[in-house]
Amino acid sequence: MASTALPNSRAPRQRNSAAQVRRGSNQDGPRQQDTAFSMAQLWDGTGFIAQTAVVTFSLSLAGRLLARPLSLFSWHPLSQLLGLVTLLQSILVLQPTHDAGQKRVGQAVHAWLNLASFAAFSAGFAAIYLNKERSAAPHFASLHGALGAALTMLLWAQYAVGFTMWATPALYGGEARARALWKLHRAGGYANLLLILATFGTAADTGFVRNVLKVERWVFYVPMALIAVGVLPRVHVYKMGFGKRKA
Repeated sequence: MASTALPNSRAPRQRNSAAQVRRGSNQDGPRQQDTAFSMAQLWDGTGFIAQTAVVTFSLSLAGRLLARPLSLFSWHPLSQLLGLVTLLQSILVLQPTHDAGQKRVGQAVHAWLNLASFAAFSAGFAAIYLNKERSAAPHFASLHGALGAALTMLLWAQYAVGFTMWATPALYGGEARARALWKLHRAGGYANLLLILATFGTAADTGFVRNVLKVERWVFYVPMALIAVGVLPRVHVYKMGFGKRKA
């Protein structure tokens, strides 16, 4: 009798303990849930400055271009504008991600937006290259042209490395090693963004902008500066291996 009474006397305490564990886990559940991803994050903080600048600049310049008869050359600035807009969204979408859920969705959106910007920049490069060939004009003769050509090569490399790290991390020896290389990819992305802004700035001195569109330099310089002002304060340098994360 004693041997059977002992387990029975323990059973309520065991059930009570299990119930307490379940209650505790249920109470902790909401705190452990991932924060829902929202595209509104693109406009948070100083992102609003960058977004306002890129939208107003792109609409203003695209309006001037579309008001004229379209030619092969027209597709160069139009495609580059589209590339700039989508590239900026792909950067802001990861600034910042607060937990694993946001990061997972953000990386997917980042990858597809980058693919769209890759296609747009490539189309813009092809348009100006073919236009130069058709008119027998020298390639990369201006600062704008030389920067644009060099930057296009850098962007192709950046996109190839970034997309394969996300889609096929096995190429880099597994996810752990791919994540370690992600810091370099992130730093390279910000460097390329600054080069893109500089390249857009040099477009203000091209003959087409000055003589055909008749646009003042500040129309290019101010939006490019504001985009940098909107993006750079959102950068977390510790994610690129510099400094330590703030507590």
